[in-house]
Parts: sequence; structure tokens; C-alpha cells
Amino acid sequence: MKNEKLDSIIYFLMDKTIRISKKYSLKRLKEEGYDITIDQWVILLRIHEEDQQTQVELATAVNKDTASITRILDLLHGKKLVRRVPNENDKRKSSLVLTSKGKAYVKEAKNVVVEIREEGLKEISDSDIETTNRVLKQMALNMA
Repeated sequence: MKNEKLDSIIYFLMDKTIRISKKYSLKRLKEEGYDITIDQWVILLRIHEEDQQTQVELATAVNKDTASITRILDLLHGKKLVRRVPNENDKRKSSLVLTSKGKAYVKEAKNVVVEIREEGLKEISDSDIETTNRVLKQMALNMA
């Protein structure tokens, strides 16, 4: 490897972009009246997409440890957006579902999230987005 500068290392650029994106997204969501972090949004959206999943399934799907998921779910439960439904066959497990307030919240906030994504991707071609997605997926597979 040649002597690379930090700003040309893909891992640094990915981390920098994620941090900037999260900060910007949090600011925009707050401006629109949504008291939620990006991590909380990801959990809400995943529960919306896959109703009745367990906490372990959710943690695997979003690539977070179960302790982090527990903290996020506790916050979302406190906001009355998510509830845990006990499993009839195994009382140690519960399924996660959105409350009616949570469903409305996702439906409304989704518009803002789409706007944020569009702002982040403006002036980037569909081809570049496809290439970036393919490269990032392969990088993840290489290290899984």
C-alpha cells in the first residue's frame, strides 16, 4: 500500500459520512417535531417492516447487540411507540409490535426521512448509488 492520507481511506470516509448523516438527520427530525434518534428510527422501521419479530431477530436484522436493542426498545416503549407481546409458548420471549401511535409515527416521519435521504443523495447518479451499494455489501460480506 502506498502512503495514503486519512481523507482517502474508504473506512474513514464511511465513518465520517455516517456521523455527518446522523447529526444532520437528528437535526432535521427535531426541526420537524420528531423526538427520535436515527437508531430509534431504524428499530421502528424494522418492526414496521417485520411485525411480530423477537428482540434477538431484531438485533440480528439491524446488526446491533441485544443490550443496545433493549435500551432502544425501552425508550420506544416509554414513548408508547412499541410494545412487547408475550409469546404464548415461551414466556421468556416476546414479539415486538408497533402501537397505533407507533404506526402513525412511522407513517408521518417516513416522509421526512425520505426527504433527508434525497438531500444526501442529490447530484449523485443512480449508477453511482448502485455501485456504492454493491461495493459496501461486498465489503460487509468480506468481513462477515
